[in-house]
Amino acid sequence: MTAAPLLRSFLYVPGDRADRVAKALDAGADAILIDLEDSVALSAKEAARHVAVDSLRSRSGEGPAVWVRINTGEIGRADAAALATEAAHLGGVALAKCDDLDWLDEIASTIPSSIPLSPVIESALGIRRLDALCAHPRVSQCHLGEIDLLAELGAHADAGPQLLGHAHAELLYASAAARILSPIGGVYTALRDLEGFTADSARLAQLGFAGRPAIHPSQVPVINAAFRPSADELATAAALVALYDEALARGQGAVTDERGRMVDEAVVRRARQLLAGQRDEEPRTK
Repeated sequence: MTAAPLLRSFLYVPGDRADRVAKALDAGADAILIDLEDSVALSAKEAARHVAVDSLRSRSGEGPAVWVRINTGEIGRADAAALATEAAHLGGVALAKCDDLDWLDEIASTIPSSIPLSPVIESALGIRRLDALCAHPRVSQCHLGEIDLLAELGAHADAGPQLLGHAHAELLYASAAARILSPIGGVYTALRDLEGFTADSARLAQLGFAGRPAIHPSQVPVINAAFRPSADELATAAALVALYDEALARGQGAVTDERGRMVDEAVVRRARQLLAGQRDEEPRTK
């Protein structure tokens, strides 16, 4: 399949709440992520699946992309089979707690090849298997499930930043090595702490993450602002690329910009990526 479009903000919405799904479409996120997994009680799984399918069936093709996070095991198989029938308007499928290549293969065989698949890395085993998961021919991008990962590790809350820093680095390296889109970060559960959320989102963007999910519409504008370059940043990047391309045309491999900084291919690569709208300006074709 062709490379997936770069999406920066995903708004999670419980699949058993049809009213919230409808409202989420107008929240300004790049994609809504209908959740059939953790936010849905076992007794409501089937009803949530029907909501997801009905939402896809009623789509006109306009507005945000519609992704669905599916369960594991037998319930996940039923989720995937149902989604496959409405693939025309399906933006992508997120695989909850995905650390099993055989499971990834199984879902890839069920969901049409035009649909991006994104493992949600939520376990130590998932971190250990990142290279193989990212290299899978159907994977376009990975999501990080920080809450489940920390719970599995049994980490004290104060140790979270240090452990997650390791997970962030591993995911960034594995994604870059596999030439897939940069990863999507974890959720931020302190809904009233927009200041902290803003700082945390800026930090993820600086690390090289492509975006992160929102669990409330109020978080969407913060994500969009953090992960989308400003007009000034784009203008600076365009000027840098133009300067360097002119130097190349003259047979020069390096040039000095107006601030006296040396510019070579390594320096200008980030500017090209910024203009391309993604961390890897040529993600692999699948």
